[in-house]
Order: sequence, then C-alpha cells, then structure tokens
Amino acid sequence: MAHPSRRTVLRTTAAAASLAAAPGSTLLWSRPAVADTPGPEQVHLGFGNEPSREMTVSWATAASVSRPRLRLGTAKGGFGRVLDAETRTYVDGLNKVETYTHRVRLHGLQPDTPYVYEVSHDGATPRRGTFRTAPEPGRTAFRFTSFGDLGTGSAAFSKSSIHGAAAVRHVEQFAPLFHLLNGDLAYANNNPTVQPQAWDAFMNNMSVSAANRPWMPAPGNHEVEAGGGDLGYASYHTRFDLPDNHSRDYCGNWYSFRVGSVLFLSLDGNDLAVEDDASIDPATGRSIYISGYSEGAQLRWLERTLSRARAGHDIDWIVASMHQFAMSSSATSHGGDMGIREQLLPVFDRYQVDLVLCGHDHDYERTYAVRGTDPGSLLRPSVVSDEIHDIDTSQGTVHLILGGGGTASSDDTYLTGPTAGGVPEAFVRTQRLTFKADPDAKEKATWSAVRDPDTAFPYGVAVFDVDPGALAGGRTTITVSYYHTPAATAAVPVPAPVLFDRFTLHRLRRDARPAHHGDLATAGR
Repeated sequence: MAHPSRRTVLRTTAAAASLAAAPGSTLLWSRPAVADTPGPEQVHLGFGNEPSREMTVSWATAASVSRPRLRLGTAKGGFGRVLDAETRTYVDGLNKVETYTHRVRLHGLQPDTPYVYEVSHDGATPRRGTFRTAPEPGRTAFRFTSFGDLGTGSAAFSKSSIHGAAAVRHVEQFAPLFHLLNGDLAYANNNPTVQPQAWDAFMNNMSVSAANRPWMPAPGNHEVEAGGGDLGYASYHTRFDLPDNHSRDYCGNWYSFRVGSVLFLSLDGNDLAVEDDASIDPATGRSIYISGYSEGAQLRWLERTLSRARAGHDIDWIVASMHQFAMSSSATSHGGDMGIREQLLPVFDRYQVDLVLCGHDHDYERTYAVRGTDPGSLLRPSVVSDEIHDIDTSQGTVHLILGGGGTASSDDTYLTGPTAGGVPEAFVRTQRLTFKADPDAKEKATWSAVRDPDTAFPYGVAVFDVDPGALAGGRTTITVSYYHTPAATAAVPVPAPVLFDRFTLHRLRRDARPAHHGDLATAGR
C-alpha cells in the first residue's frame, strides 16, 4: 500500500504537537459536558468556494438543540474563536421524520494550514476534529482519492455491506487532502420505511474520514428520493453544503472548485442521462424521472466554467466527477448512456477535460484516451491512443468507473467478444425505457483499456497524486493507483488494499504562453 511521504507525516505530527501545546488547549479540549444531552453526530467537512481559505463544517443532532456552535483553533493562534451555526431541517415525505443539521462556513482561513475544531451545543459533549486547508492557488503537489456507490457500511440496510465501513477507513489510510464521492451515497431510497435512518448511518460512517478531510459528493440516481421534494434531493441538500454554482434554483446540484492547478467539476448526471433509474413514487407506482430538469442550465454553466479555465494560464488539469457514465462493458451494466454522449462528451472534447470519474456500475474499468466519435456508430467515443501506461490527456480524455465503494452488489463480470481475446462488447442505452429495463443496444467496446474481473476483489479505491512539475511550460503529471480489496468480514473488517492498476497521465503546463481557444479547437480535432 502507498503511504504519505515522510515530509507529510512529519508535518502532520509536528502540527499535532504544536496544537497540543498551544496556550489554553488543555482547558479547551478537555472540558466535560455539563449534562447528558445527546451530542453532535455525522460530522463532515466540505470545501467552500475557495478551498485554500474556506471550509464548511456540518453535523447533525437527534433533535432541536440550543446554541449549536463551533470553536476553532490553530497551532499558531491558540484557541477561542467561537462561531454560531446555521440550522437546517427537513421532513422526510415518506416517514414524516424531521432531520436537524447544523453548519458553520469558515472564511478567511490560512492556506495549507492545519486547524482543530469542536462542534457542540448546550449541555452536550463536544465532538472534535481536524482539517488542513488546501494550498494557495498555484502549482503544488497534492493527493486526492475517489470512489462511488458507498452505502451505509451496515448490512442492516438494503444495498449496503460492511465493506462500506472498510472503504471509509481505506481513505484515511491513504491520507488524501480530500475525497471525491461519485454518487449513490446512502441508498436511502432502497430503504423507504427508514430513509432518514439510512442517511444517518451513512453520514456517521462517512464521518470517520470526513470529519478530518473534505468529502465532495456528486448526486447519483439513488439520491433521487420519493418524498424528497420536487427533484428528490431534499435530504442531499439538507446534509451537504457545497460550493456555489450561482444558480437561483439548483445550487449544490453541480459545482466546481480549484486545488493547485487542477479544476474539479462535480456534475449531476441525473439531469443529462436518458436512463430511468430512480426512486418509485408510491402515488403513481412509477419512477421519479428528472432527466432534463435544468433545461440546459447545467450545460450552460459547464461551458462558461470550462471556457474560463482554458482561456487562462493557471489551470493545467480538469477532472470531472459524476455518477452515470458514457461507456461500460460490464455484463450487468446500465449501459453507456446516449444522453451523456450527446450532451456532455462534446463539451469535454472542446475543452480538453483530462479525467472523468464515475460510479454507477459496481466495478473498475478505464478507457483509452478518447476524443470525438466513430462514424456510423452510436456516438461511440474514438480512441486516439492505445497507450495505457503514460497517457497524454491533451490528446484525449480518460474515463474511469470507480463504483466499488462498498455497496452490497458487485458488477465485475464483463461482456466479451465473439472469440477469446476479441474486442469486448458493451451495452448502450439510447432511449428512456421503463424503470430498470435492460439497455436497448450493443456496440464493440473499442474504448475499453483495463477491466478488473477478479470477483474475489469486488471493491476498491483510486488514489491520485498530482505532480505540478518544476518548469513553466514543462511536463505535469497525475499518477493514478487503483487498489482493490477483498470483501470485509467480521474477522477482517478492514482488509488490506492490493494494487491492481497504476498509470500516469501527463500534459504540458499552461504557463509557458497565453492560452488561445483556437489551440484547443485544433488539438481536439
């Protein structure tokens, strides 16, 4: 297993020691509760609009509480800054259970700085956590991790397994700056009689890692819940406070943030996919189908965001996180979605998006670098290079399916070609069908580069190490390492990750000369 660098370990250890020795720290962090009031739970972090200077701390309580608040500390400044929390609630439309959440948006933080915090309310024992802000915008090395399809971490809930608990702990072992969660979070909609309780279990499990580093989610089809408002996102939005996309109606459904020279996009595939795969509305007996709900607002925002990013000198890499995908060769696949292909892939091509991280199918698959489409096909992405070890993403985009977070089912069996060693086949979904219907077409999966068919290892986590390079206009890289793990058991609750796939993405830094949109158009042909 990969480990943080020695410098990272020493820096973290030194910061912890400094915090422990800060003036007043013993009194502050050791104070007992004054009553037996149930304390904060489900503590988690999220980046604000500027990750180097903003962080949101969120948590939940079992009922309404008095004076929810956060106390913040640093190694240099000591402790004592107290901020009142904003409270949000929602009532689950199926169970009439009210959920109470609280959040504090922290502004004016110092870049690349460790902080200690505690959240509390009157009469309760504080819950404590730490975080580190992102580095100052610029070119710097950092690590992030990603997977989708996590579940609650408990087999007591449908679609969940104990490996969801192991997966959260694996993230902590790799110690990233942050984690991208590519949709299908709690699977609460598969537990309609206990939707709020499923969310509570999911959030408490995630908190093992997310109380120490931001977990940045994208909505999946299982976040569309009956009784969850017009789009089914009431629980998702009440629990997560996400960067602002400046939309009047859809804040949090999609967003972006920057770390170093990497722009991260979180997209809502439910708005773009033709697949009809969401919660069943008990009033109609049909699934809640929200495809196209933004009437193009998400795509217009995406076009503006990418145009700005590629017009400047500061952004080298663009990474998109979403749930549904454009292609998969799993034998039990939802199918490469024609809505994604028609609406999203041309935008990715136009602005040279480097990496697309998805979930949805519960397995691992990666593509060759692709750009454009094959003539006479179902908009099948064209392979621009068969290189699988050191890939130039200025020439094409690499797509990854990372759906092995920890849900109860795995999809790591794949369609094959007509003969052994032939080009595998893949399903494609070209139109809306009835709920959970099979895809309606097939194609040759010429784009499929690496698949993980070992059913003994149904789960996994991807680790991304960004190296900005040393020279203006020189080479910058992202090294991707995918670790798969056997299923967790009572005897071995956190099985050791095993390296399955490692490769490097590279491109030239964009600080050598001014960027021109014409260059992008030429490179994307």
